[in-house]
Amino acid sequence: MNPAVRGFGVCTALPAYVAAIAELPLSAVRTDDVRGAVAAVPGSGDWWQGMLAARAEGAVAVVLADPGVLPQESLASQPWPGDIPLIAERPRLRPDVVADAVRARRGSPARIVTVECAAPAASLEAVLRDGFGWERSLTGRPLTPQACRATTHGRIALLDSAGPAGGSVPATLVGTLAGGTHLGGLVQVLALGEVRTEVTVDQPAGLTRLETSTAGGALRAPERYESSARLALRRALVACSSGRHVADLDELLEDMALTWALRGTWRE
Repeated sequence: MNPAVRGFGVCTALPAYVAAIAELPLSAVRTDDVRGAVAAVPGSGDWWQGMLAARAEGAVAVVLADPGVLPQESLASQPWPGDIPLIAERPRLRPDVVADAVRARRGSPARIVTVECAAPAASLEAVLRDGFGWERSLTGRPLTPQACRATTHGRIALLDSAGPAGGSVPATLVGTLAGGTHLGGLVQVLALGEVRTEVTVDQPAGLTRLETSTAGGALRAPERYESSARLALRRALVACSSGRHVADLDELLEDMALTWALRGTWRE
């Protein structure tokens, strides 16, 4: 960070992050020099190499913008060193909305979690991956595939999340190919138990809705107006300032491994 300016330097050409910098004038300033700055890199293409390149050029943190699902071999060539914060922007799995959903359950465990997804072919795997992320977040445990099936029309997975003290929470995920060429998709989440959690993330419509139902009635969470890019950048700046570990990459890879397992069941 240049001591002559206020805030951390942020190096990016992504329009959403240029806008986010302008909305954080006291903590961020745009720069063309990656060294000593937060680098926001696109999640399209081989984003793994993009992250490594930003680190090699001296970035103090990396923000990964809406990453796609890479082939498994892309990550095997060179591991991520983990010496600087990595923030993954996942618009369908915003950490603030996830925290709202978990907090609203007040410790009441989910007994079953179901996720339904729909997206065009170009986005389907990324949408499924974030569906797995919702299941991981609401069960609070790692997921293990029990049965998976993939066809030209969609995907389906049956999973189990066994805890260290015994017991398990079943989870299902269904993905359907949708028409159109737009990126993004629809994720609908339902967690059942003594407390019912319903989440709808409709990217094309710009809608995120969270509703929690208990014996006392139903409560809809207030809408969050902060863009996912601004949220991700703000989290990166906090990570740089505090030095606290962020688990974004671990969680992204965990969810992506389930997507790879589902991909391996492809059948025409």
